[in-house]
Amino acid sequence: MRHAHRLPLALLACTAGLLAGRAHAAPATALLDSANGAGAGDCPGAAALAALVNDGIGRAAVLPAGAAAPAPPLRVAVTFDRASKGYAATVRIGGASGGTRKLANEGPGCAALANAVAVLLVVVLDTDDAAAPNPAGGSGAVSTPGASPARTTAAVGVGGGVAEGLVGGWSPTVDLGGTLAYRHWAARLGGAWTPSKSSDFGPGRVEVGLALARAALCVSTRDDRSRVALAFCAQQQIGWMRGRGIDYGAGNGTADHLWLATGAAIVAGGPLGPSLGWEVDVGAVYPLREQRFVVDNLGTAYRSEPAAFMTTLAITTRVW
Repeated sequence: MRHAHRLPLALLACTAGLLAGRAHAAPATALLDSANGAGAGDCPGAAALAALVNDGIGRAAVLPAGAAAPAPPLRVAVTFDRASKGYAATVRIGGASGGTRKLANEGPGCAALANAVAVLLVVVLDTDDAAAPNPAGGSGAVSTPGASPARTTAAVGVGGGVAEGLVGGWSPTVDLGGTLAYRHWAARLGGAWTPSKSSDFGPGRVEVGLALARAALCVSTRDDRSRVALAFCAQQQIGWMRGRGIDYGAGNGTADHLWLATGAAIVAGGPLGPSLGWEVDVGAVYPLREQRFVVDNLGTAYRSEPAAFMTTLAITTRVW
């Protein structure tokens, strides 16, 4: 999980001014480690950088690595390096606002970049504090050493889309399902219904429809459900395909076939609110056997395609 940002130093400095002076008593929430690469010896060490961050937050929120105190649950690692022009910093942050940020400054010294890194950490850690529940019942920033953000999430969703090749040509679909996710992995269970599609054949017509259930195992590019992410899924599908003849003088029959398929999908998703989100699923479907519907004395009225495609847009709601 990596997020690369080049943040304007002036904007960060303004943010620091807005956040400075907020004081509330709470345990330290982050352990800070800092390393200086070749040519970056004038950049601050862990203790000096922690002091800058604590001044911005208004309390001792950060402990430098090696401090004689209980280790906070959040880890922050900062590396300063000399760049072709000026200095660069790589900030690796754990927790709900985690990821990797990159900052750079072309100034002759490291002080401006160090202040920018400090402001970034003030913003991230102060946001994490505000989101933490206060045991007294109000908002605040009291965290328990050893606690970690919840990594298992569950969501359900409903949506619709289009399919090509499932029941012949383009057809609408209705989709519903649920997702159980842990870090970068997710299990998806759901179902889809494709209304019957009618095709003329001889003196009458044949209607073919499909209802299916599917299970998928997915790996995501991110494990933070509050941000836009991509997931790559391998899935298996089982369903029931029904064909029905209409307007045939010899009799109109109905036939049901077991339908099996495998496939793969790319899923993009993101937040719409605290508990609502969106997902776009684009998948390829490969039936494991050919399906045919035959009209007596006329021949094959429907033959399934060797591959099909399905695209759906769903609105999701988080269960936990």
